[in-house]
Amino acid sequence: MKIKILICSLFTFAFGFSQSHKATISTIQKDGFHKITISPEIRSASVDNLGYFRILDKSKKEVPYVLFNNVKWSSFTYNKIDKVKKESILDSITSYIIPIHEHSTKYCSELSLLISNSNIEKSYSISGSNNQKEWFGLVSNQILSDLNNEKGTSVERKIFFPLNNYKFLKIDLNDKKSLPINVLEIGYSVRNFKMTEITNLIDFKYKISEDKKNKKTIITLSSDNYQRIDGISFDVKTKLFSRNASVFVNATRTVKKRTENFKHEFFNFNLASNTSNVFPQNGFYEKELIVEIDNQDNQPLEISKINVFQNTISVIADLKVNEKYEIILDTTLSKPNYDLVNFTKNIPAELPKATISNLKKMDSESKEASEKSFWQKPIFLWSTILLTLLLLAYFVFSMLKDVEKK
Repeated sequence: MKIKILICSLFTFAFGFSQSHKATISTIQKDGFHKITISPEIRSASVDNLGYFRILDKSKKEVPYVLFNNVKWSSFTYNKIDKVKKESILDSITSYIIPIHEHSTKYCSELSLLISNSNIEKSYSISGSNNQKEWFGLVSNQILSDLNNEKGTSVERKIFFPLNNYKFLKIDLNDKKSLPINVLEIGYSVRNFKMTEITNLIDFKYKISEDKKNKKTIITLSSDNYQRIDGISFDVKTKLFSRNASVFVNATRTVKKRTENFKHEFFNFNLASNTSNVFPQNGFYEKELIVEIDNQDNQPLEISKINVFQNTISVIADLKVNEKYEIILDTTLSKPNYDLVNFTKNIPAELPKATISNLKKMDSESKEASEKSFWQKPIFLWSTILLTLLLLAYFVFSMLKDVEKK
């Protein structure tokens, strides 16, 4: 019985290898860290499991990498305002008129003032205008204080006021109780956003049809392969609209020991003319989507484009110039644990890019010998099977001889 179990296990091991993929990395032009975008094809082939993903050098040794999610971030950029007009009334007021309309900021709610060091506190008011003739109040009798920088000769202070879209702003500094302060520069900060990078899944094609009886537009989106999906977007030519819509996926369920197919509503949303009509999701893995738009008594929407997209991800690896690198996807592997993950702060923000190409599917038998140890190679497996069969034949022959003697 033990011999039978061993033989069955060996056959299962020999024929149970899963299929895998391999690809190449573009020629590296200089030493150092590179950013490698993981294409939708690779994510599809790996069933969106990068634990199967490896980078190999020419000696078939693993090259450590760290996963990089292209998530959104924000930062502030300071912009100096030119053409500030200064007006002074002795022992009364100093005014600074700022042409906001000449700068990139559309709406303004704060300004930065660079002021020469002073121990004076100064009250100020702010007003806005579109023609520099009629002024409207924004704030009154605010205080600029703590204007002495011990580590330099000037100090930066921000002043705040209600959000507005006036073309001109005026800052009035009260000089009745003290001498004027020296305002060296006025500027503003712009918040820069970088949204999550996305990749449109060009493999998804769509077909639009109308269900006139139920007053619905039916859109079927399909791909040849399962893909990681992080959202869907619509370009609509219709001018004024607001429609409820739902996304369905094909699913199966068991009812009274019988398996049946059905449409599972995955999520719903509202298409509207005053929005971007981009609908991100947490991520799911499908090859076909069905979108139903409820038109009610309206004409169907004129849809010019539909995009299915996934959030772009990359890996960062330290690569050598002119070295040949290979990518493999192997479902027998698990998530790697590299030291590099502890040193991401040492990796520069701006990196050269390397690309992956020539993705090919291959059977485990066609993998190069160096990818596996000798005991994992087919020649070892077949040798073991043959040896086992010989041992089995020997034991059977010995048992028959013992039977004949008895």
